[in-house]
Amino acid sequence: MLLIAAVLLPGAAVAQSGPLKDVVADLQKRLDAAEKELSDARAIIEEEKVPMTQRLNELDDQAIEAKKKYDDVLRLRDTASLDETNLKNRIKSREDQTTYLGNQIDEYVRGFDSRLHVSEVQRYGAVIDKKTNDAANSNLSDEAKFGARLDMVNLSLERLEEGIGGVVFEGSAVDNNSGVVANGKFLVMGPLGYFASRDKSVVGLADLRHGSVEPAVIALPPESNPGAIADTIATLEGPLPVDSTRGSAFKVEETKKTILEEVQTGGPVMWPIGGLGLLAVFIGILKWIQLSRVKRPGYRDVTRFLENLDLGNSMQAEMLARKTTGPIGKMLMAAVSHYKDPSTVLEESMFERVLDARTKLNSWTPFIKIAAAVEPLLGLLGTVTGMINTFKLITVFGTGDSSTFSAGISEALLTTQWGLITAIPCLLIAAFLGRKAKAAMDDMEKLGVRIMNHRKAKDHLPEGDDPPSESTPMLSTPLAPQPRRPETGPEEGEAPGMAPSPA
Repeated sequence: MLLIAAVLLPGAAVAQSGPLKDVVADLQKRLDAAEKELSDARAIIEEEKVPMTQRLNELDDQAIEAKKKYDDVLRLRDTASLDETNLKNRIKSREDQTTYLGNQIDEYVRGFDSRLHVSEVQRYGAVIDKKTNDAANSNLSDEAKFGARLDMVNLSLERLEEGIGGVVFEGSAVDNNSGVVANGKFLVMGPLGYFASRDKSVVGLADLRHGSVEPAVIALPPESNPGAIADTIATLEGPLPVDSTRGSAFKVEETKKTILEEVQTGGPVMWPIGGLGLLAVFIGILKWIQLSRVKRPGYRDVTRFLENLDLGNSMQAEMLARKTTGPIGKMLMAAVSHYKDPSTVLEESMFERVLDARTKLNSWTPFIKIAAAVEPLLGLLGTVTGMINTFKLITVFGTGDSSTFSAGISEALLTTQWGLITAIPCLLIAAFLGRKAKAAMDDMEKLGVRIMNHRKAKDHLPEGDDPPSESTPMLSTPLAPQPRRPETGPEEGEAPGMAPSPA
């Protein structure tokens, strides 16, 4: 508006008359009104500026105060959230500790229950079952369940204190021999338990037996003074026999079986195993006696025998040959009969006796070798059939009781055990007899070579001029000429009479 007035004023000064005069006057009037309005507005502004400034300052102070409160609230909220998190962590930690302690106590209770003597089940069994059920009852509070666990700990501590000096209590047990249940008193001292019936007819160690819920009473040998157990239980003082193995010695003793019991347990295959083994051993003994009776002439006897043959004293040579019984004596008799015959005839005659002796000396030895080979196979057959029967039982009854099936497997392996027990001696006997028979054959061959060399030396024939006939091609092996050495007697370690060939 002031600008309009400034523009129009020069025109108003030039034109002071006519319609413009009215316009100027109107504009002046309006200008004055605007100035007054402006002045009034300024006055109002000046008048309201101070209170509004004060109000603004007050609002700023309030905003600052509200900001402080807001910050305090945020800080309190963060602190409360942190406290809540810490509290939750502490609660979770306590819960974990409680769970851990509960698990440890449960594990301790299970160990305590398993370490109880079999007789103490009658004393603590009901209490242990009740406390165990309470500890696992989800309807009870945590405090009640934890209290049940602590009661079990206290019970175990009380039992430990009582067990140090021994504790006596009423109960019942089964006589291991007769199977009769007797009432009496138990004495538990440490890991050992004793029992004496009221009439003192059943006295001994109390132990657990498979398949029985009642403790079994194992009778002690008379030298252990079992009567002292009843007196000690009655008077609460006195000596007690101590089993350091805690009944294991009796269990091991019960597992031992006689040979007849093992044969009966092993089944029908045990009979051929035992029969074949005994027959092989019996034959081996007879063969050993037979081979032991094979006599070997001494060096001097053979020398006299050859001297008599050279001198033509057939009767004296035959008497010396008859003194040597067995296959070697028969070969000497053949030498006497054919000494004056051609050398080929003499050689064939002695070789015939060697072949005959080889057959007789090695007779029945193959049977022992066959027995040594068949015995393990029979044992394996018995084991296989026993395992088949055991797996049939597993198919029918399942694997609930592993001890039954382990016993069946053990019985099935008895045949393999006895198959090896009988096969090993048979194998050793066969080897020993074969070695002994071979030694006798070697002695016969050496003696035959000596006789042939002596005959050739007597005839003044070179050793290559009188070869063995084609009808006896095997003679070169058993009766091959040996290197000649001076007749100074048998060397140390050489068989009697088997002297080196003469020069």
